[in-house]
Amino acid sequence: MRVLGIVAEYNPFHNGHLYHLEQSLKITDATHSVAVMSGNFMQRGEPSIVNKWARAEMAVSAGIDLVIELPVVYACRSAESFALGAVNIMDGIGVVDCICFGSETGDIAELKSISDILVNEPWDFKLHLKRFLSEGLSYPSARALALEKYMETSAGTLHNLIKSPNNILAVEYLKAVQRLGSRIQCYTLKRFAAGYHSVKTNGRIASATAIRNQLLNNNAINLRIEKTVPRAALNILKRELTLGRGPVHNDLFSLPVIGEIRRHEAVGLKKYPGVTEGLENRIWNAARKNRTISRMLDQIKSKRYTHTRLRRISTYILLGIYQDLLLQLEGLNYPCYARVLALNERGREVLKKAGRLSRIPIITKTSNHSFPEGSPLPGIFRKDILATDMYVMAYVNGDYSYAGQDFLTSPFYL
Repeated sequence: MRVLGIVAEYNPFHNGHLYHLEQSLKITDATHSVAVMSGNFMQRGEPSIVNKWARAEMAVSAGIDLVIELPVVYACRSAESFALGAVNIMDGIGVVDCICFGSETGDIAELKSISDILVNEPWDFKLHLKRFLSEGLSYPSARALALEKYMETSAGTLHNLIKSPNNILAVEYLKAVQRLGSRIQCYTLKRFAAGYHSVKTNGRIASATAIRNQLLNNNAINLRIEKTVPRAALNILKRELTLGRGPVHNDLFSLPVIGEIRRHEAVGLKKYPGVTEGLENRIWNAARKNRTISRMLDQIKSKRYTHTRLRRISTYILLGIYQDLLLQLEGLNYPCYARVLALNERGREVLKKAGRLSRIPIITKTSNHSFPEGSPLPGIFRKDILATDMYVMAYVNGDYSYAGQDFLTSPFYL
């Protein structure tokens, strides 16, 4: 058995994901696959278009053997925390031999040279970084320039490389493997066709962003979407929309989020991660003038406060995720858990092996699981439960909006 690990959101699963899976299995010579997948809220602070069980079912129906949920306290975070949480789980279950991630560059050596510098932070690099930050540059820009100076590359070369979304994540996966001292081997696959943020759906390969836009704008599946999604995944997507369990989007949570902000003084918002430097006043004032999340964030957004950062903050407010909870995750080897969402027969083989080797709890039935006394894991796990309880409130069909679905839903088995 050689097990491939993939970190994903599958929001929703499309032909590009299928290509990535097939090519990853080929270049790693893997026999089995495990996907660590975001739950109901995504890395950019958005809710998933359909729920986590449907997306995990799509993945297994397309060939993934085992889907494990990435806890929301990692899933709705910066690239660094997102990658660290996912790699920590793959390393923790003790069976993942390799990981393959997409990147714009497709050059693992180039990405590793950058991650090595960022992990070890040589003295000259830190001096360059400090100088550029003192000149008022943003951290990403200062870091790119410091890398260029340290590596003696031409101006703009690294800035363009590490500002690409998948390259950013690729570097963070490499950093996480190195920091954890993991034995997992890293591979990268060059992305092709649709870009990460592309909104075009003209061919067989389209970005998840483009597919979601089509779903949200039409509130239905059209021919453009049908060409870009594998048949089994398409049928699951159609089922969820027919049942009134999607498409879900941020503004459907406007009342609880804006209501929570209005309920308190501005200073109370400082307990949420990312609310610094007076941002609490901008959020509070905008919430008093708007009744939807999108309009509120449009009013606050600036070069300093990006939409992604603001959407994450709105999710933290919705789920009551405070800064002190995230501070508990700062240790590099922080223990987590592996919660199974979906699997097939090969996935059962992986789980059987993980049962002997895993250093972290493996959860297949939520109602039967308990954590050791004094462990901080229950607080993290409760946020996953709450994330579902809040997420289902956005369903058009109220028959499916009941709480406690994490305790009543078994992993999908193909």
